[in-house]
Amino acid sequence: MAIVGHFESLAEAQKLVQSELLAGVVQEVYEEGQLLQKLPVMVIDSKSVTYNREGTLPSAAFYDIHEQIPWSADTSFTAVEASLKISARQDILDKFMLKTYKNPNDYRTIILQSLRKGVMRTIEDKLIYGNVDNDSAEFDGVGHMLPADIAGGEAWAAANAQAYDMGGASAPVTMKVLRELIDAVRPKPDVLLMTRTMRNTLSATAFEKGLVLANTHPVRTLTGGTDVFGARVDYFDGIPIVISDYLLDETDNTVNKDSGNDSGISSIWALRFGSVMDGGLCLIVGGDTGGMDFFNMVELENLEDYDAGGIRLVAYCAMAQGSSKATAVIHSIDEDGVIVG
Repeated sequence: MAIVGHFESLAEAQKLVQSELLAGVVQEVYEEGQLLQKLPVMVIDSKSVTYNREGTLPSAAFYDIHEQIPWSADTSFTAVEASLKISARQDILDKFMLKTYKNPNDYRTIILQSLRKGVMRTIEDKLIYGNVDNDSAEFDGVGHMLPADIAGGEAWAAANAQAYDMGGASAPVTMKVLRELIDAVRPKPDVLLMTRTMRNTLSATAFEKGLVLANTHPVRTLTGGTDVFGARVDYFDGIPIVISDYLLDETDNTVNKDSGNDSGISSIWALRFGSVMDGGLCLIVGGDTGGMDFFNMVELENLEDYDAGGIRLVAYCAMAQGSSKATAVIHSIDEDGVIVG
């Protein structure tokens, strides 16, 4: 037994001191979404917004002199509806803890900070992976706003002209297909959305290794710059590359996230932002949603049968895509494979 002097044991001496607890919570979850901040916001006062896309356009024909010209009726439209969905979270605020747990951390402040961060993470995730078919209470993200769900074998063909299947675990992206991705979004995409690993693979090809078939020449279609805050921004053919930590490794022949986030397969999205009637991709919101804090906070003063109040965060929102040409995807990419041209 250690001799500590005066005290029977070290344990007795340690009863007289305590560790210093620092106020606050150290950030451990670092995630960059970027999609929510770039989406234009459309405020509606209804449960949904409905709009028409061009379907069959009228055409003309040529006729001989004095030939009878027939009446025509062939124009059609495609109706699309985007419905607001309710995203919410509420937590109890115990009044005893509210009044006594203040040193060094304020109980209410810590809960509110955690809630705000958590609910925004949910929205960023659903902007990409939301799927009404799996959960009718949520909205469709970009992965389920294509002309058809991903099934494998897509090649910019009529069945799903906005998608291309790169081929899976041993199939890196090519420069040709990347340019075809840009061409698929009309008139031009605003961003290319990809994982950090995919961006780093492209960057290494452009500035370090070059193409396997032309090692003497780095790829000059990828350029670099900085944004207004001095952060690094890469560009492919003049289109800014946007990184999202919510875009994860995916299951082959889907655009659904891999449960272990370790498949090594990912997607690259080309997105055009804008209002619905401009044919772009936007966020629709209703009620008090979309302000400075996005989620509307409601404080519940007293809960029945409890010595407690509560905090509720609520948002009414959904994604809307004007034209089907506002998004396109290359899926099933070997994200760290060697790019060969």
